[in-house]
Amino acid sequence: MGNYQVIIVGSGPAGSACAKALKYESIEALVIEKESLPRPKTCSGILFGQTQLLLKEYFGALPPADVHCQPEIINASNIKEWKKGKGFSTYIWEIPKDGQSFPQDQHNIWRSKFDYWLLNETGVEWIENCTFRNYSLTDNKFNVEVSREGKTDQDLSCSYLVGADGGNSQVRRLLDPSWIKQAQEAMVYQAYYRFSDMGSLEDGHWYVFLEPQIGDILSAVHRKDEFLTLCVGGYKGRSLKKSMEDFKNFLTENFQVVFGDMERDEGCIMRQAPPCLGKGNLLLIGDA
Repeated sequence: MGNYQVIIVGSGPAGSACAKALKYESIEALVIEKESLPRPKTCSGILFGQTQLLLKEYFGALPPADVHCQPEIINASNIKEWKKGKGFSTYIWEIPKDGQSFPQDQHNIWRSKFDYWLLNETGVEWIENCTFRNYSLTDNKFNVEVSREGKTDQDLSCSYLVGADGGNSQVRRLLDPSWIKQAQEAMVYQAYYRFSDMGSLEDGHWYVFLEPQIGDILSAVHRKDEFLTLCVGGYKGRSLKKSMEDFKNFLTENFQVVFGDMERDEGCIMRQAPPCLGKGNLLLIGDA
């Protein structure tokens, strides 16, 4: 594999956006990803208006039809917040910025397919099933230790190392070990349920709830093809498995939703700490 000008750890949107910018400037980059691609990822999978404009500006296009799921569009006016005793009201997710307004039709996509499409659009070399382990710095050169198929390799080197490996970043852990102790953890848990009836919930909507008995942060539900996607979140000490069950019961009791079996679930940790851009030729981007 050898030497590169830049190695980017993580193939999410931040890593791909960085790779695309480097490719545009004819800078040789390698993206390494620990999972098999395309891989599921905890996220609503909604492309908001500002995201759409950024995709058109930096990638030249919006994702193709096979990246989307049904309903393909959720209009901003159909993002609703529910409050006990008051019912639903429009939840404002995006506001104009610097005098610029954004498209109101939000795109409903599968994150696994979107991230994979985005990575391939960069045109850079990438390696999957390649886990970043450690790095050392010698004469302004990074020696990068990775493992593939359970075997450790130390044959990667670069002039710049970019950590784009999310809110639980291993790159940031190594750069600043005290970060883990300082940062408050916010955990997000998402599950995909088959269903036979959406009850009084309307298709083409995204519903959000700020109910303390369900989660410490926003809970949400919307349809993706044949599934209802439920998302709950909380801080350390909260059982998100219980929160998910409470959310299901809440939707059944209040909106007569009839659930079937859970297809799959996923989760992630977000570290809520002061942002860090890195140090020297080591850069941190995205949630890292």
